[in-house]
Amino acid sequence: MTTALSVRWDDFEAAFIIGSPDSRYFVNLDSGEVRYSSFLDDESVRNRGLAQTAQPHWVEIVRPTQADARAEVEVFIGAQKDDAVREALTKGYRERNPFMGFNKALGSFPDVRRGWATARMAGIHRRLLAFTKAHSVSIDDDRYRALLSPKSP
Repeated sequence: MTTALSVRWDDFEAAFIIGSPDSRYFVNLDSGEVRYSSFLDDESVRNRGLAQTAQPHWVEIVRPTQADARAEVEVFIGAQKDDAVREALTKGYRERNPFMGFNKALGSFPDVRRGWATARMAGIHRRLLAFTKAHSVSIDDDRYRALLSPKSP
């Protein structure tokens, strides 16, 4: 049986963005409340939040890893049909800071940058949908419903 949740969409969606591995997100499967913990929180705030989210109905939203981020970038680069674009993105990605180099290279190709933004959002939404399916929840929000019935090309 699927449970309908009312959540603050932006907070819930943000939990599926590839970001700091020290950030932690939790959702209450009863109330829909979303909690966020950051490495910037002081220890007492972090401990208080972790104690609360250890209570029944709270589930941690597992964060994507750096390996997940690398895989998304590599798939995107590999999908580029233009050899010059693919080579420039690859070169940027091979820099000492791969994500910064990749983003810097994207700056030379505005259309490709827009394509990356679309691909990045698609990854966020794939993870979000996998989570809701795994926990048998649906989100009471039109943006969630739109993900379930994507527009035809």
